[in-house]
Amino acid sequence: MILNLISRAYLAISLAAIGLAMIATSCGENGASTDGDFAGSETVRVVVSMYPLEYFTGQIGGDRVQVDEVVPSGGDAHDFEPTPGDLRKIAGADVIVYNGLGFESWIDALLDSGDAPDIAVQASSSSVARHFDANGVATDSDDDTDPHMWLDPVLAVTQARAITEGLVKADPDGRVVYLANSDSLVDRLTGLDGLFMEGLGSCSRDTFITSHDSFNYMAARYGVNAVGINGINPESEPSPRALADLSNAISDSGIGYVLVSPIDSDRLSDTVARETDVESLPLHTLQNLTSNQKESGETYFSLMEQNLASLVTALECEQ
Repeated sequence: MILNLISRAYLAISLAAIGLAMIATSCGENGASTDGDFAGSETVRVVVSMYPLEYFTGQIGGDRVQVDEVVPSGGDAHDFEPTPGDLRKIAGADVIVYNGLGFESWIDALLDSGDAPDIAVQASSSSVARHFDANGVATDSDDDTDPHMWLDPVLAVTQARAITEGLVKADPDGRVVYLANSDSLVDRLTGLDGLFMEGLGSCSRDTFITSHDSFNYMAARYGVNAVGINGINPESEPSPRALADLSNAISDSGIGYVLVSPIDSDRLSDTVARETDVESLPLHTLQNLTSNQKESGETYFSLMEQNLASLVTALECEQ
């Protein structure tokens, strides 16, 4: 199906090619610096697969880039399927930034067919990717590779650096701007890491339950355990027996909270909460934002700080 969409998209591109204009727009936010000498020059057009990469790219690129996320608000980047309009946007971009590690199968198809922009940035490095079992324990087995690196602020730094390299490759004249903005973003990510280390440094509990098995890198970074009700892919639901075992374990351990991502379906987490008499707290996967989150001005950093607050409560950490 995706190949048919791509064919239709390229026909539309051919018909619309004459008269296509470049529009320079600003994507700077929260102090991202800009280049005053850039006025009148062409903007670097970047398409991204998910929200954290959109945010990082905008922060690094400032006024030199136009950033478009193709997955709509509240959508799931795991199983997204691009429309012909999305494919036209992708084909017309200078750079595509994606997470990789199997997170976006639709981008894998574009790359395999040669229909993506020449500069394709895989933000998550395969060299530091890890496998985790159903209990959130790192393993060398053939379990699913966890692609959720952006939820670990330290690994998010490696994503920011990869994006910076891609922008410099696309726009060498902007190198000084991109490196300066990248350094500023890295400083903020380093500060966020410090907040998590302090907040989770002394806790009564060492395990938290999540609706979606997305938080293994974060948990490993700060010495706690994450157990997901759904698997690494949110569509992989547990069996009734596994769900019953999890409910029994929660009841036996005295865990008081289930941490739920607003993007995920809450059916399973509601079932667990009802059967174990525990409360729900938000824990954002950040792979996308809801319309309400965007309208209220939430960002990667504000939502990560909300995640920390939920973890501090769930893990009964000293403050």
